[in-house]
Amino acid sequence: MPLLEAQSITAGYGGGDILTEVSVRLEQGEIVSLIGPNGAGKSTVMKTIFGLLTPRLGDVVLLDESVKGRSPDEIVKLGISYVPQTENVFPSLTVMENMEIGAFTRKDDFRPRVEQVMTLFPDLVKFLGKKAGALSGGQRQMVAMGRALMLDPKVLMLDEPSAGLAPKLVDEIFDKIKEVNATGVSILMVEQNAKAALMLSDRGYVLATGKNRFEDTGKGLLANAEIGKLYLGG
Repeated sequence: MPLLEAQSITAGYGGGDILTEVSVRLEQGEIVSLIGPNGAGKSTVMKTIFGLLTPRLGDVVLLDESVKGRSPDEIVKLGISYVPQTENVFPSLTVMENMEIGAFTRKDDFRPRVEQVMTLFPDLVKFLGKKAGALSGGQRQMVAMGRALMLDPKVLMLDEPSAGLAPKLVDEIFDKIKEVNATGVSILMVEQNAKAALMLSDRGYVLATGKNRFEDTGKGLLANAEIGKLYLGG
């Protein structure tokens, strides 16, 4: 039984469909990447899974339970956290306050969880009292990921985690994604840096014009000459 599955979802905005019968599966412990050209519908898949959009057709299933039509706050409580590409931190709040907001549904003391999260992002410890908006792009991305982990999610969804970062910081963010995954969190991510994402991923999906185009292991997609020519710049 997959941990998370989008089953033949058709969804979009207003009266228009962006996705047509797209299916994506995430098994326990996996890193799965969605790649493809701009406008392929990758972020729309994430928003549909997270309840920001309701699929017109198809279903979204978490551990054999349909979450179609559930609100994002309900989906968070069920164990899915989502880090959007932009506006993913509260810039006027401190790093610690961002962590506290991330723990909004916890009934216990959130501070021990902050300590656990900071073991993954030790560079942030010295900035806990600093406003998130004053940090570098890479540091803000770590704050966003840390905040999303405050509720011990089963699934962490990342939309373009390396966007706008310098190459050195891209490597650092991907290393952090591997570390988070090693703690038992399954990861579904959208990423324009397709080669780096597939090198990190157990499996991947290529979307084009709102439809499934290819599915394979990360290594299999990297080795596919057609995918290399069309989507990987090779």
